[in-house]
Amino acid sequence: MQIANKNNKLYGYIIILVSLFIVVLFTRNQISSMQIKLDEKEQKEIELQLKRDELQKLNDIKTKIDTESNDIDKYINKISEDELINYIYSKIEEDNLKYSDGVTTVRSLSISKWELNEIWFYESNITLNLRVPSEDRMFKILDFFIAKDSKYKFFIESFNYPKTDSESGSYNVTIPLKIYYK
Repeated sequence: MQIANKNNKLYGYIIILVSLFIVVLFTRNQISSMQIKLDEKEQKEIELQLKRDELQKLNDIKTKIDTESNDIDKYINKISEDELINYIYSKIEEDNLKYSDGVTTVRSLSISKWELNEIWFYESNITLNLRVPSEDRMFKILDFFIAKDSKYKFFIESFNYPKTDSESGSYNVTIPLKIYYK
């Protein structure tokens, strides 16, 4: 009876080993397939995190550009040449009504063609030739053109003016203005 019991145990062990072998034989492909899928999932999660980090950096740059763009926009106007000419002439007329020491006259006004500059803004040069009655009035007109609160933001790169006209004490000046446009 003991030998039969030992044989039964031995058969039981053999059946268990054969069963384990069969289980391993049929499930090894699924286990390796599952491991490959887990590795792929982990790799995709790493790639996703990298893409999210990159997106965050790009959003930060966009926000910075939008903020800087708002700072730049105050110097870049949508311009109609007619409005610009009326704006300049109305300022000269306003200046003439304010002061009684003489009349400022516009001798000529020319606007160059809008051109794209090296930083991708349109710009135009405006040449304004004036006859002003005094140096003080000339400086007031210049201050108007470069005032921070004016409708159009003009830039004056360089400016020279001659001595007074000996007969009338007035000045003939040419003001080179630059304006940016979008």
